[in-house]
Amino acid sequence: DEPALGWIFGPESLAEVEIAAPWQGAVLDGAIDRLVVLPDRVIAIDFKSNAVLPAGADQVPEAYLRQLGAYAHALAAIYPGRRIETAILWTRGPVLMPLPPANVTAALLRAGPA
Repeated sequence: DEPALGWIFGPESLAEVEIAAPWQGAVLDGAIDRLVVLPDRVIAIDFKSNAVLPAGADQVPEAYLRQLGAYAHALAAIYPGRRIETAILWTRGPVLMPLPPANVTAALLRAGPA
C-alpha cells in the first residue's frame, strides 16, 4: 500500500526467484523474495517481519547479512557487468533498508567455507 515502494512490484520485478551459484567448492542456493532487474543494476530485496526494526544497516542481524551476501554473490555471476544491490523490506514499517555492499560481502566471507 506504500506508493514509494511500488517499483518493487513493477514490471521490472520478479517474485520468488530461485538462484544458485558456486562458492568455495559448494553451491549457494536460495529464493529471492523480489528481484528488480534494470539495464545497469540488479536489486535483490528480502522481506523480513521482525517485531523490532534495526535502527540502521549496521544493526541488521548477521544471518540476514549473510543471506543477502549469498544473493549478491550469485547475482554477480548471473549478471556480470551490472551493479548488484541488496535491501531488506521490513514489512512492519513498511521500510526499505538498502544494505551497503561491503557489509553483505563481509558477512558472507565470515560464514567461512561451505
